[in-house]
Amino acid sequence: MGHTTIKFPRADKAQFFKTLNRRVNEYFKENNLSKSGDWHLHLKTIIMFGLYLGPYVLLWTLPMSGWLQLFLSILMGVGMAGVGMNVMHDANHGAYSNVSWINKLLGSSIYILAGNVYNWQVQHNVLHHTYTNIHGHDEDLEAGRILRFSEHAPWKRFHKFQHIYGVLFYGLLTINWAITADFMQTQRYLKRKLSYGRFPNPWRQWAVLVATKILYATIWLVIPMLFFPMAWWQILIGFVVMHYTAGLILSVVFQL
Repeated sequence: MGHTTIKFPRADKAQFFKTLNRRVNEYFKENNLSKSGDWHLHLKTIIMFGLYLGPYVLLWTLPMSGWLQLFLSILMGVGMAGVGMNVMHDANHGAYSNVSWINKLLGSSIYILAGNVYNWQVQHNVLHHTYTNIHGHDEDLEAGRILRFSEHAPWKRFHKFQHIYGVLFYGLLTINWAITADFMQTQRYLKRKLSYGRFPNPWRQWAVLVATKILYATIWLVIPMLFFPMAWWQILIGFVVMHYTAGLILSVVFQL
């Protein structure tokens, strides 16, 4: 990925933001709306966490058929995507609540979604929202060599079939976070001195990343394999199905 400097026009910059902020503030005031989440978001939070964690408890405590286990794994994937889109996303934008510690707490829910706060805030809040759809800067356009989301990306013959095979790879999004992407992003972002707000201590960021990955693996793999009333291979299948469901939903919503 290239890192050429992008410069935005400075003419009328101050006036543009001043006018934009005034109009946005007027909209919320005229419609008597809160700039942070209201009871609708709070209700969605309960529902999505329920979909994500409720089946986990049921799988732990109740013996059931393989088909029901599969259904609950899909349900957890729906909840996983829902927590990511409705709770974690808004909290890491500082928009879930007017109280900063609540935003920080719910933003940290990304750790049980296989992600990392620092990486997500840099990729999404900094790179995506600053350089939206600019190839080489907005990493939402980066999908390796298999998928091509920009006319500026290298073209391969097989890309003309990506409308057929592409959806099969969408489901790998979150499991890629869990296994490789976060480590590569942390290395890349720290090297480039990128941050959303205060630049983190590199050693602390690496420690948090490793510790939360261990915590994630413990919750979703180690504990189930030790205590759930099912075979280890059923645990792995459920884990992959959960991630594939979440990845498919997130990719379809954000990439399409």
